[in-house]
Amino acid sequence: MADAPTLINLFEVPGPEQDDAFLEGWERAGEFINQRVSEIETALHRSLEPEADFRFVNVVRIGDPEALREAIADPAFPGREMPFSAHPMLYGAVEEEGSPGPAVFINAFEVPANGDGDFTAAWRSAGDFLARQDGYLGRRLHQSLAPTDFRFVNIGWWESEDAYRAATAQPEFSSQVSIPFTGHPGLYEVIRT
Repeated sequence: MADAPTLINLFEVPGPEQDDAFLEGWERAGEFINQRVSEIETALHRSLEPEADFRFVNVVRIGDPEALREAIADPAFPGREMPFSAHPMLYGAVEEEGSPGPAVFINAFEVPANGDGDFTAAWRSAGDFLARQDGYLGRRLHQSLAPTDFRFVNIGWWESEDAYRAATAQPEFSSQVSIPFTGHPGLYEVIRT
């Protein structure tokens, strides 16, 4: 499934007091989809930072996108009942290096259609700096397959939350890592697969 499209769904959940309600709805929707779609790998991420714009991010690698579209379009799909704003979109992997780890940094970027070149150049430059830091494991850049507010989503992997925080706390970080587009960053942990 290396070249399979990825569904990334960014969820706005107000705070920890809503986690149980969100997880119950997410599990019902997941069971419904899993009964109808084969070749699917899911990782649900929960933010480690209370100020993250998206408390939960679901990353799903899909072998059959059409089956997923049909499942979600089904009037019986329980995901429609969830009282949380969601931003689902299919993405293709643009670049990938390294391998996943326990601390996951996710940043959804708002990039206008004419900003792709500037964005990817800045993203590569930021990655060059981060790749030299202790605890860095890799990253994957996704680009949306259709128009959306969040045209690019970066997922970076670290050995630990402490390694990520140490790398981004360096004085050089703010001067060498500059991406001139609105981002919605957060540090996450995988809580369901």
